[in-house]
Amino acid sequence: MTNICKGDLYHPKWRPNSSILLAVERNIAKHPYKSKSMENLLVLTDFSLHAKHAAEYAYSVAKKIGANLILCNAVIVPAEMPQAGLVVWPMEESSVLEEASSSELEKLKEHLKKIDESHDKKPQIGIVKQSGYLQDVVNGLLADDLADLVVMGTHAEGFGSFIVGNHVRTMIEAVDVPLLLVPSKVKIAPFKNIYFASDLSDPHGDSAFLKQIIPLASAFKAEVFIAHISTPASIADDISQKTKAMILDFSSELGYPGIHFIRINEQNAVDGLNKLMAKAPMDLLVMVHREKSFFKNLLKGSHTEKLTKDLDFPMLIFKAESQPLHIA
Repeated sequence: MTNICKGDLYHPKWRPNSSILLAVERNIAKHPYKSKSMENLLVLTDFSLHAKHAAEYAYSVAKKIGANLILCNAVIVPAEMPQAGLVVWPMEESSVLEEASSSELEKLKEHLKKIDESHDKKPQIGIVKQSGYLQDVVNGLLADDLADLVVMGTHAEGFGSFIVGNHVRTMIEAVDVPLLLVPSKVKIAPFKNIYFASDLSDPHGDSAFLKQIIPLASAFKAEVFIAHISTPASIADDISQKTKAMILDFSSELGYPGIHFIRINEQNAVDGLNKLMAKAPMDLLVMVHREKSFFKNLLKGSHTEKLTKDLDFPMLIFKAESQPLHIA
């Protein structure tokens, strides 16, 4: 049985908890939000149609939040890859690959400029091409502090194949900055409802990532829903009181009036997430990848196969830092 704690301004079936909203509004002045903004979006492309769509999507987000774009293509030069073995590739062919990459990046850059016919301030667009594996190229750029968010597209439709295919799992594991995954079915439209799905096993950590969402939500004037995916094994006797106190703490600390809470109880996290995705009118799903969390379990093939939703919304993934080992 699904238990949804009500709270939504846009959907009359879920009405906001007035006491929580009032607490949030009172605390805006006391707790002004301060955080590093997402100033540079690194957009990965292989020049496919779904990558082009992701770039268009990233452009619309960047324009709304006042960020800039970096279009990136990882050039696979066979002679530089370990599996190339003893095969000798002429330098001329490597140059052709790199020139083709530069040409396609310029075309994509001009395409993004052309489709924006408004007179509003436009994002600046840079391009970068490097030879190597995708995750190595991306991590090299991130090491130089060139991007605050990575964007990539996927052609997979189901949630399960979406999470494990098209370099996605590799990027989830490798990238330390937020990763925005854009399915090909996603329509380019403003965020109205942002859902942060969590088992709330680390409230302090979740609060830190929620802080990073608030500037994005504020730019779009979006509602933020903290969705607690709970199971019988994770529910304590005093969960209601703990949850109420936790949400009030979140609201007070974040200082954003459009924060709501829902709880979905199912036999397991996969069923809970399926229920959330099926019922909630979301424009963005946010989750945290940490060593011990239900999202970590979702990366296992046996679990992702049970996720049935065809994705028509993007997914933003934060990666938590690994906890250091304490040796007594």
